[in-house]
Amino acid sequence: MFRGWIGAGILAVFLVLGLLVSGWMDQAHIPTEKLLEQAAEKTLQGEFEQAVTLGKEAKSRWERQWNGTATVADHSPMDDVDALFGEMEIYAKTGEEPHFAACCQELARRVQAVATAHRFSWWNIL
Repeated sequence: MFRGWIGAGILAVFLVLGLLVSGWMDQAHIPTEKLLEQAAEKTLQGEFEQAVTLGKEAKSRWERQWNGTATVADHSPMDDVDALFGEMEIYAKTGEEPHFAACCQELARRVQAVATAHRFSWWNIL
């Protein structure tokens, strides 16, 4: 009986950790997504230098949270996001504004997809 209680306690701890990770994933990636959306908007408004600054800030946030995300997320989408950030930097250096805006919009969708896949919901906890 004692082992059963220990097992139930361990399962409860894992459930709580799963809930905390789900909440963290959602909150960690929303600001990055918003920065990328703002960068795309600024580019389309003709404020390319400010858009590049926002893009760099988004990349910095993504890199700071990469290790935490990698512990719970699938690596394939993360590798795609990393590759798109590389493309974004190239477009920023070459001044290709339409490609930069499109890349930022795609990055925002991919970051949102990573967050959505791990969002706090009952099916993600199971």
